[in-house]
Amino acid sequence: MRFKDIFAVCALLFLLVAMRRPNSNFNGSGAHMKAAITTAEGAQGENSQRVRVAAGEYEVLQGAHAGGIGSYAPGVYNFRESWTLWRLADGSFDVEGEREYESPKDELHSNRFSVHLSPDFRTLSVKEFRKLRWKPDSGPLSCEFQPTEMMCTSSAKDPSQSVNLNVPMKDAYGFLWPISAFSLSNITRRAAKIHGRLTPVQLVTVEEPSPRNPVFVSTLDGNLKYLAEEEITLAGKKWRADKFELKVPLHPAFIIWTSPEGLLLRFAPEGKSTKTAEGLQLVHFQQEIAF
Repeated sequence: MRFKDIFAVCALLFLLVAMRRPNSNFNGSGAHMKAAITTAEGAQGENSQRVRVAAGEYEVLQGAHAGGIGSYAPGVYNFRESWTLWRLADGSFDVEGEREYESPKDELHSNRFSVHLSPDFRTLSVKEFRKLRWKPDSGPLSCEFQPTEMMCTSSAKDPSQSVNLNVPMKDAYGFLWPISAFSLSNITRRAAKIHGRLTPVQLVTVEEPSPRNPVFVSTLDGNLKYLAEEEITLAGKKWRADKFELKVPLHPAFIIWTSPEGLLLRFAPEGKSTKTAEGLQLVHFQQEIAF
């Protein structure tokens, strides 16, 4: 948007700076969500071709004595991600957010991420603004979700140090690890909502085990079964959710709930799916327009 009045531009910039000034009184879950919304408001002024749709926050909830999650030490603790959803002029969506977690326990990590979604909420690409654990020259990390392959790169100032992966894929797919809520919900977008119907899916796990083996990728073939439409209450709102069962080798069965639009609401092991205090779930949500 162009402003003819230069004083109006200055006033707007001053307002944005004031809105972004840190406030030490904000902390906890509410602070994460407010930070995402404030950042989004600044971005909206910079790009009038997109409209803010919603903002929210996911959190991994665990029992009181649970250990870190992940296959390799030191594990991940207290994972949460706050995000803002934007609709673009072509009908597709952008997600911009920030992840926070501890690894090892009490060592805080924070990094931005972005996701590009199709108009029907399928994942097209993901990007994480961090470095690989054993590649300090790397970053940002990005993956393109093509119909028959997933293409990922670690980027690097020295191109010879970049890690590039082309992983053949054949079905609906998404990340099982690292945690990526919008990627995970991608597998439900091709599933027929017919009770008991199975949909072949693939789950990708990316680990960073050692300096000699900085990236290890495995792909698990599984099945996603549609169970029912179910009313659940999350993030202070009642949802008419689609409920799925996910089965992949070497893991317990999982239950996935999504909104009719494709937003992940909850992901939990089947044996703990009746407990609201465990699993990855939406804990805050603020919608501005329908999507």
